[in-house]
Amino acid sequence: MPRQQVPVTGLASCRRPPWLVVVLSRWPAPGRCKRRLAHAIHPVAAATIQSRLLIHLLSLIQPLVKEGLVHLHLAVTGAGPKAWRRWLGGLGYASSGTSLNRQGGGSLGCRMARQVRWGLARHYRGVVLLGSDCLGLETGDLRQALQLLSLGEKPLVLGPAQDGGYWLMGQRCFDACLFSGLPWGTHRVGSLTTTRACASGFQVHTLCTRSDVDRVQDLRPWLAALNHV
Repeated sequence: MPRQQVPVTGLASCRRPPWLVVVLSRWPAPGRCKRRLAHAIHPVAAATIQSRLLIHLLSLIQPLVKEGLVHLHLAVTGAGPKAWRRWLGGLGYASSGTSLNRQGGGSLGCRMARQVRWGLARHYRGVVLLGSDCLGLETGDLRQALQLLSLGEKPLVLGPAQDGGYWLMGQRCFDACLFSGLPWGTHRVGSLTTTRACASGFQVHTLCTRSDVDRVQDLRPWLAALNHV
C-alpha cells in the first residue's frame, strides 16, 4: 500500500523550496527510543534526552524553513502520524513548511533510501538526511551542507560521527550503493560509504565531526560544557 505524505496541517506551498531536510526520528517515549542509553540510565531519562535532542534539532532547521530555503520533513517511527502531529503542534511546528510520514520497514539503509527517493521524486533539488541524536549541531552546519550540495555535478555531503557513522548525508541524485549491504551500527559505515561514493563518481564533501548520543559516555562532553556555563 503506497505511503502518503501527511502535512502537519494544511497543504504545502505551491512554491516548493529547493532543498528537502529529512529528520529520521523515533517516538520520544520510554521503551521506544534510545534503548542502549536506557539500559545504562533509565528509560524515562533516555526518552527525555531523545525529546530534547529532537526539539533542539527542529529549532535549528526552522530558520531555514522560514527563509523558504528548505522544507522540513519528519520520517517517524514508534507512534502513529496523529500522535506525532499533536506533539509537533504543541511545539509550534504546525505549518506548511513541515510534513511527516512513516519511515516504513527494513534496515536503516532501506529506510534512508526510501526518504531520498521520495524527496527526489517530488523534484526537490536535493535531500539532506539527519538523525535526531547529534550533540553540538548548529544551523551553520546545515547551511554549509546546502552550500556544498550546490557544487559540482554529483556531490555527496557527509557529516562524520565519532563512532564511525555519520550524522548527516546530503545528495542530489540517488545511488543504491550508498544504502545497501552496509554494516549499519558499526564503525565501518562512514569509511565504506565514502569508498563506495568515490567509486560511483560522487564528489564527497565532509563536515566537522560530531558526537551521537547512544551511550552514557557520549553525554560527557555535553555535561562538561554545562558545568562551565
